[in-house]
Amino acid sequence: MAPGVHVVLSGCLTFGVPLVMAIRELMVLRRGDGGAWPGDPVPETPPLPKPLPDCLIPRRELMPSRDSVRPQVPELV
Repeated sequence: MAPGVHVVLSGCLTFGVPLVMAIRELMVLRRGDGGAWPGDPVPETPPLPKPLPDCLIPRRELMPSRDSVRPQVPELV
């Protein structure tokens, strides 16, 4: 066998076969129905959470408005 043929066949075995197998796996995994398998149950929508009572909602103190805060004037030293 010629050395060039040996190099080409070795490269095909080393890189070609795993590449073909990877492409085949990608084609098998790519399903057009959104990825669901036949026979999978249809997921139900989860129930909406109940609103928290007023005693569990933390109250934050309101920050003073900009009008009520005196502007700071830089002091000359």
